[in-house]
Amino acid sequence: MGPIRFIFPAFVLAMWVICGLGIASGQWTGIHWAMLGLAHLACAIIFANFVLVFSYGYGISMVLVNGAVMAWRPAPAVLMIGGLGLLYGLRLTWFVYARYRSRGYATTRARGERANSGVPLPLRLFMWVSCGSLMTFVAMPAWVVADAPLGTGVLAGGALMLAGLVLESVADAQKQSAKAVNPATFVTAGLYARLRHPNYLGEIIFQLGLIVAAVAAATGGWALAAGVAGPLYIVILMYYAARDQDHQQSQRYDTNPAYQSWRNQTSCLLPGL
Repeated sequence: MGPIRFIFPAFVLAMWVICGLGIASGQWTGIHWAMLGLAHLACAIIFANFVLVFSYGYGISMVLVNGAVMAWRPAPAVLMIGGLGLLYGLRLTWFVYARYRSRGYATTRARGERANSGVPLPLRLFMWVSCGSLMTFVAMPAWVVADAPLGTGVLAGGALMLAGLVLESVADAQKQSAKAVNPATFVTAGLYARLRHPNYLGEIIFQLGLIVAAVAAATGGWALAAGVAGPLYIVILMYYAARDQDHQQSQRYDTNPAYQSWRNQTSCLLPGL
């Protein structure tokens, strides 16, 4: 997806630097090692199927890592931010399971299985370490809010997370329902009547909620960097994913008058833009 091939390693390197600084300063503690270990455990699915690390690996990481933070410090702010993160992971894992079983996903599933067979072990190892690090930092806001009260900033972050989760869930359900009827067409009903990628918008809003909560609760520069890095990368990823999806749809349906009409009447991510 264009610049993402450069942005991803840059963010992973930044997360390793943040981790190293935390270790050197004593701010990286046992709970962080537990989070890192659980994320890598979830991402170990990459050795069975390279593609699944970005779906099952992500969803299961969010469940395990947020669950660990909630068990470590069951404070109100952690239960809200971590609980929404855990709920997000459960929803994503179930959605991936249902999508992979659907008739409309058969072609994509077969393409992924072919791609998986050609991935060498060194690349799997590198991506396992990289994705495990990323998943740890995406869930880091649950740790950042551990000593914070349920103030306005943390509550605002939680509200954004909930709004994004609901929007993404509804959009995914509408898309899967439409694809079950006609797997080969683009979706124009429901939320897709106004937006071409409401599912990506929901993801962005959820991640912005994590960022808002982390910014509101961070008590120092290291905690702020640790809490923002992962969600910020996902926001950037979703932006480019929406652009890439737009490009693919244009190539596939460019000669379809119905597609052109729908595209002219909709926005990519934000209404009116």
